[in-house]
Amino acid sequence: MNREIATLDRMLAVAGESIVLMRQFGTTPNSFASVECLAFVRGYRPEELIGSISQTDSFVVISPTEINRAKWPGGSGLLSATDARIPRKGDRVMIRGLQRNVESAGPIYVRGALVRIDMRVLG
Repeated sequence: MNREIATLDRMLAVAGESIVLMRQFGTTPNSFASVECLAFVRGYRPEELIGSISQTDSFVVISPTEINRAKWPGGSGLLSATDARIPRKGDRVMIRGLQRNVESAGPIYVRGALVRIDMRVLG
């Protein structure tokens, strides 16, 4: 395992919380590929509230470990030139019992390996 991923996973094990990442697939309502992940979830600091970022948005950090293990989004049938493991606008996240929407995600790669995903979540 990549050293950067192992470090993040240890930190998430100590201070993270459980979230569920969901991607709708097909045309059937409520058909989701989902994966439970550990995450750091926090609001934005006042100095970060620029542009369209608001106080109700959250900054979420996840490791690719659970995504890789579950092969998420799995059998969704989605084909993309981009890394399908990266959450995208329109995906959903269940945080503390509330369903929220992924607005954007920023993957971090080290030496070609996905080691961290930062997301902006609305709702």
